[in-house]
Amino acid sequence: MGRWIAVTLMLLTGLARAAALPDDPLRSPMWEYNLGRYLGDEARVVIDDRVALKVPGFAEDSAQVPLTVDLSAFPGPIRQLVSWVDFNPVPLLFKLTPEAAQPRLIALNFRVQQATAVRVAVQADDGRWHIGSADVDAAGGGCTAPSMTAANPDWQTAFGTIRGGAFSPVPGHTRFKFHTLHPMDSGMVGNVPAFRIDDVRLHDLASDRLLLRMRLAESAAENPMFVFELAGEQRAVRLWMRDNNGNLFERELALGEGG
Repeated sequence: MGRWIAVTLMLLTGLARAAALPDDPLRSPMWEYNLGRYLGDEARVVIDDRVALKVPGFAEDSAQVPLTVDLSAFPGPIRQLVSWVDFNPVPLLFKLTPEAAQPRLIALNFRVQQATAVRVAVQADDGRWHIGSADVDAAGGGCTAPSMTAANPDWQTAFGTIRGGAFSPVPGHTRFKFHTLHPMDSGMVGNVPAFRIDDVRLHDLASDRLLLRMRLAESAAENPMFVFELAGEQRAVRLWMRDNNGNLFERELALGEGG
């Protein structure tokens, strides 16, 4: 009897949890599962158009799909961001934690295995998660395609090269854009182990304060391109990255310097 009571309570708890969640605007069967997986079963969730997630309607290259998160209309402050791709073998794309700076725009490229919903969840200061969603159609196979970078016999010569700089698109904000040569192997191709940048940090160059930290997962694309637009006058930063083999990559990014 006690076992059946426990099972009944679990079912009722699951039904109550599902009833508390908003309906998925994209009607993905992975909606409730991924919310619980990445935000927790007790997460308070709302759909919010101020979390503007932009992806192409169709991915011409399933291994390089651009994603932009525009938070210029979100009031903030922001505790953290989590992004995932519903139908990827490993859905998680990134987790970002603001430290001494608040992000207003984030962009990078990712992989898709098939047509899918893409999500970004922004946790506000009150703990509530604000969700932005978008659909991308694709021929598929981006997660299990071999790296084009590693296929080049000269790739090790340029491995870890960073190109980038800082810009001021609007007064009071600074945009840091950079590109890194790295195969970003997902570990989903036969006999090719995972080999990817998994930790990205921006430090204020003058004080060495940590401004933000991004943890990347398997869905990130090879030769990653990043854009971080930060609120405030951050004239120069120290970019620090590490891959899962322990390789470190660093560069200074400052206003007026690019390439």
